[in-house]
Amino acid sequence: MSDQERIKAMKLEQVNALWKTYKEKYGLDSPVMIEEVAYDAPDNVEAFFDLIELLQGKYILHMTRRTHLYRPDFVLFIVTHEFTHLYDFLTCPFPVDDHENLFLYMNAYSEYHACRLTLEYLLEDISYFNRDKTKERKPEKKVYVNKNQIPAPFREISIRRLLEEGLFRTKIAYEEFYVTTLPNLFVNSFRQLMYLYGYISHFENDIQTLEQTLRVLRIDDGNYLMLYDALKKVDVDQILHFTKECYNGGFLLFLRNFIRTHYDPSLYDQEELNSVTAETAQDFIDTLNDRMVARGDADLDPASLMAGVPNLENSPAAAFLRGAVETARYSRCRLAGSELLEH
Repeated sequence: MSDQERIKAMKLEQVNALWKTYKEKYGLDSPVMIEEVAYDAPDNVEAFFDLIELLQGKYILHMTRRTHLYRPDFVLFIVTHEFTHLYDFLTCPFPVDDHENLFLYMNAYSEYHACRLTLEYLLEDISYFNRDKTKERKPEKKVYVNKNQIPAPFREISIRRLLEEGLFRTKIAYEEFYVTTLPNLFVNSFRQLMYLYGYISHFENDIQTLEQTLRVLRIDDGNYLMLYDALKKVDVDQILHFTKECYNGGFLLFLRNFIRTHYDPSLYDQEELNSVTAETAQDFIDTLNDRMVARGDADLDPASLMAGVPNLENSPAAAFLRGAVETARYSRCRLAGSELLEH
């Protein structure tokens, strides 16, 4: 065995030791072990599991080449997040060959779950203080942070700052989606929001914080709040239902923008466009194409025009995922929607 092979084997052994500890801590009775640690994650990603590889029975943890520069406690912070994705995949409450639901479940519940557990890890060594000494001592949701207890890169910042930065990233992602309505940007925005959900869930005033957050993001239509409630209860049916509702809402923004951009406005009126739902989207598109052909617009080919719209053979949520493939391939779980849905 070469020196390089010995080093790789040692690192794999260390990762599996951490994975074994994780399984024991969270009661996961599974023989699955990490078979390889590949240091090939892109620059903007710390680590990920490839969901396609997991479906093929390949348990490969992809990590950044910078890993050797990190403090051990920060590496543990990262792998705790990734191990949670693997845990959720292995304990998925429905057949994993149901690819659409698997994608939605991993992109919603697993991101929420992973961030909740990683913040839980961060809080383990932090003291809680009860200011009223006359009352029974119990943990408060207000956290007083000693910066020396926070692993890099969270040293020098408070939990409040972590939430603020999470909100900032989520807001920027949604604003970019509102401007472009590109499907991949919605997938990224939704994922950022699930991170924030996981963090917020630790705090006593979580509902108030969440309501304010959703108003800032301009998505306070009820579905997102109901999704949060389902995530906290781990109600799988409701998680899938409200995740699809959220995706369908994003899909409609995309579809309306597409129609305004590519169809002659004389083919429809604004009220008609605004009344389109996820369930009636395909019928509306067919109607526009029929009107276009009946009017004799020879220079417009419905088939080539609609190549820009995700295929609606399955649900709009599934169609939206197909449109997100290329630029959403890498995430903490590298969720590649099109490959999943076509397997």
